[in-house]
Amino acid sequence: MLNEEQNVIAIVPMKRLTDGKSRLARTLTEEQRAEITLGMLRRVLKALGGASIQMICVIGGDDRVRKLARDHDAICWAELGKNLNETLSKAMDQVFMREKAALYVAGDLPFVKPVDIHSLLQASRRLGNVTLAPARRDGGTNAILVPRGVPFRPELGRNSFKKHLSKAAKLETSVAISYSPGLGFDLDIIDDLRTYQHMEPGLIERLAPSLRGSPLIAALTESDADPDPKSKPAKQPDLLGPTWQGEQGKIERG
Repeated sequence: MLNEEQNVIAIVPMKRLTDGKSRLARTLTEEQRAEITLGMLRRVLKALGGASIQMICVIGGDDRVRKLARDHDAICWAELGKNLNETLSKAMDQVFMREKAALYVAGDLPFVKPVDIHSLLQASRRLGNVTLAPARRDGGTNAILVPRGVPFRPELGRNSFKKHLSKAAKLETSVAISYSPGLGFDLDIIDDLRTYQHMEPGLIERLAPSLRGSPLIAALTESDADPDPKSKPAKQPDLLGPTWQGEQGKIERG
């Protein structure tokens, strides 16, 4: 009998490096942004591989993204749709054709580790629940597990977490929520660089070695920014109102 990891195919969508992390463009050069993006993708791939996920598919990106993916035994798929959500929907259809569960994971999670992936799988209760990992900021969703045969498709974007809860309720599909720390923190803006450098000293240099010793690192290190507000879990009661407690659909927390 196959275990959960062997019954899951992970999907990691990526942009071309020249298009990624545009909100950091005023602070970082294009190459520095590319380095950080590849550094985070490397951590995501290592976490998925370390969790013994059977197959990892990296979608889109460019030559450097594809090389990194193959170096970590992932397979590469071309863009499948006109936008991220259409691409994910079509990718999940392909996964379900292989009779596996589909696991979307964002490619910009600097703290993710195998234990975070295991935590999400455990919350899914043997792949029986749609399982969501909310972002700690902006109401987004950083990981989604969809069991085979469940007609649930992602609607990523701002406030997507609540949209996903609403969609699951309409489908009368049970939902689990994984508040695993490594799946909660994505990196998009300069405040993230400052906060995460305090949370893990040396993180930015490890993601982008060319920044080691740069004025930016000195500024981030000397900053008085307090990471605690962003390191606290989201308040679950604010996200889970009575709307999500139906007779058919139910929510479980992991």
